[in-house]
Amino acid sequence: MTFIVCEDGAEYTDRFQRFLGGRFVFVRAGHFADALSLAPGACGVLLDLDFRRTASTLLVDERGERADASAAEVQGILILRALRARGVQLPALLFADLDDDARSARLEAELAPLRVVPLSAGLAQIAQLLREMSSATGNVAKS
Repeated sequence: MTFIVCEDGAEYTDRFQRFLGGRFVFVRAGHFADALSLAPGACGVLLDLDFRRTASTLLVDERGERADASAAEVQGILILRALRARGVQLPALLFADLDDDARSARLEAELAPLRVVPLSAGLAQIAQLLREMSSATGNVAKS
């Protein structure tokens, strides 16, 4: 069960691999093109929201086209929109503390299957979400 971790650093990938790597496989995607190339065979996508450490030449808009530096703050959403535009329908988790529950609900509806997960979520909750995602794609997680 391979999950793509889209982030501009390696913090999520390292944490998930260290604590959940016995049950799941995590591969890092630093930008949209990486995520798109890793999508075949993956059972889900985990996205950070903010990509301020990413080179501006790698930032994309919702179509997967090059974007300006202002796109970095919501790059996780834009990457997921671009993946959806390319037909990638993998379940996704977006790690973000959004200021508005209605905004989270709109994103979850527009980019389904998506779940917005607060940054405070613990590893047990994340592991449960990963098991649910792998079940949804026909994979079965080890206990």
